[in-house]
Amino acid sequence: MKLVFTLTFLLSVLIIDAQAYIREGKGDYNRVVYTWDGKYLRQGKGSYNTVLFTFDGKYLRQGKGDYNTVLATWDNKYLRQGKGDYNTVLYTWDGEYIRLGKGDYNTVLYTWDGKYIRQGKGKYNPVLYTATDVIPIAVLIFIQ
Repeated sequence: MKLVFTLTFLLSVLIIDAQAYIREGKGDYNRVVYTWDGKYLRQGKGSYNTVLFTFDGKYLRQGKGDYNTVLATWDNKYLRQGKGDYNTVLYTWDGEYIRLGKGDYNTVLYTWDGKYIRQGKGKYNPVLYTATDVIPIAVLIFIQ
């Protein structure tokens, strides 16, 4: 019984304190630019740094708070300006490419392969950021 309690406690501590890092350039040891904790995107490395955005799965909000100004709306394909499902489309996501505006044939700005955000179209282009864990694509698009 003690073993079960101990394992449960250790796993809960690891889950609660889980953070993902977005690092500049290519590499797992480069400078941390942003920290993602599942709800807040923070500047730099650390769980007490300034909160830049709050993301609840649909809305990206300014700063820390569920009632702050909505900067963008996400519907799993389009990142739209402000709050609303019919506002101007800033970026389109097709599963690999981040494109400017609305459309699957618009200019490719970035390529995302699950770990690296690369400039332009292609898996051999320069790496802008490295993500060390799962980070919502809407957050990665918005920081560009």
